[in-house]
Amino acid sequence: MYRTLCLVAMSTLLALPCRGEETVDAKETLIRLTVSPAAAPQPALKYTLLPEMRDMEPGNPVQGYMLGFMEQEKFFFDKQTVERRDQLLKMPLAELPKDEVKDYGGSALKQADWAARLDHADWQILLKLKAQGISLLIPDVQQLRVLARALKVRFRGDVADHRFDDAVRTAQTMFALSRHLGEHLTFIGNLVGGIVAHLAIDPLEEMIGQPGCPNLYWALTYLPSPLVRTDIGAQGERIWIGPMFRDLDDKAPLSEAQLKRVVAFFEKVVEGTKILGGKTLREWLDVQVKDNAVVAAARRRLADAGISPERLSSFPAEQVLLLDEKRACIERLDDVIKVVQLPASQVDAFSEQILAKGPILFDMAPSFEKVKRAQIRLDQRIALLRHVEALRLYAAEHGKLPAKLSDISVPLPEDPFSGQPFRYELNGKTAHLRGTAPKAEANNPTFNLHYELTLRN
Repeated sequence: MYRTLCLVAMSTLLALPCRGEETVDAKETLIRLTVSPAAAPQPALKYTLLPEMRDMEPGNPVQGYMLGFMEQEKFFFDKQTVERRDQLLKMPLAELPKDEVKDYGGSALKQADWAARLDHADWQILLKLKAQGISLLIPDVQQLRVLARALKVRFRGDVADHRFDDAVRTAQTMFALSRHLGEHLTFIGNLVGGIVAHLAIDPLEEMIGQPGCPNLYWALTYLPSPLVRTDIGAQGERIWIGPMFRDLDDKAPLSEAQLKRVVAFFEKVVEGTKILGGKTLREWLDVQVKDNAVVAAARRRLADAGISPERLSSFPAEQVLLLDEKRACIERLDDVIKVVQLPASQVDAFSEQILAKGPILFDMAPSFEKVKRAQIRLDQRIALLRHVEALRLYAAEHGKLPAKLSDISVPLPEDPFSGQPFRYELNGKTAHLRGTAPKAEANNPTFNLHYELTLRN
């Protein structure tokens, strides 16, 4: 079911580790980089991290990505190849076998390069989503994680061989793929877009730590923010409400057979959730219908929502209770989606108000909160890398790292979680740059990034 897939995707993204090292403080992820001073390239956008319009061609990149799987299935899914890919992803950069990873994937990944430079992503699921709702299957989205992992191997090979122009081109392909997933009509697609972007950032960090790496401050600054959109996915989330409640009529009473089918469907929707305390939906309804006050309150809320009391009086109690849950679901979904464009700190405050209204059967509010948090986590990581490159700019001009961030002349983004400047200190010749974790994640190393920077002699 869609709900289960969404939770799996969120768990994967929120647990996706950054490229860190062991640290005494288990509450943070330490990323050590030895970097070289580097001035901005001339012209400033000599390097960009998304394909430029002048390099684009007309076409649908989604079909292009899928074509690569059809042409090179063995490369993507052969067991031995996948196991070797896992090894190459975990291997220290200096130990990568350069001959093996040079031009890794060959034509299979060149197909992805071509697709990433097509100009109009169309996932072709709008009609399916309207018809199938949460029953919609989207296997193509999950396959693109396989593509991204293969691209990451090639990216690391480019970096290990100091072929920085090739590395930037691979970065463009991966970030374009993540952007295209941000145009998917589901939160699952958006979440996988975030996963792809994180996979790209790992080798980008490794690249910044290599001697001779060009400064990417303006390339990172030029990226759109947020990198992976969720507003299109939010619109898609509102679409599935229609087919989900298609058989729950509010115009006429449901027969016993109709109610049985409706209850059976909704039992699958809430399966695996804790909302019913271990009861089935049928068991929960059997308890609720015996409480006249509960049923009467549900009728009043439905009447306030526009259903005539006369019509409601003809509905079976089970139908009234389920219609009231439908009303609550639509209201709750709109409550969370209306804040999709707000900053993280404001979203947290709204989320607390929304969740304080109490539990409902068909609830997407907690899911959206995690989707938004995953989006902000990605933007925070990009903002931290902008700081790293700003430090390299300063070092190129002054021969040392700055004592404080305010000494840096280029604009620096605020921490998207706190809305405040990032934390920075210079300890001798080593700089420490830290982000702030969101509420309730203070002890989670995934959300506590610590960059330790040392200048290369």
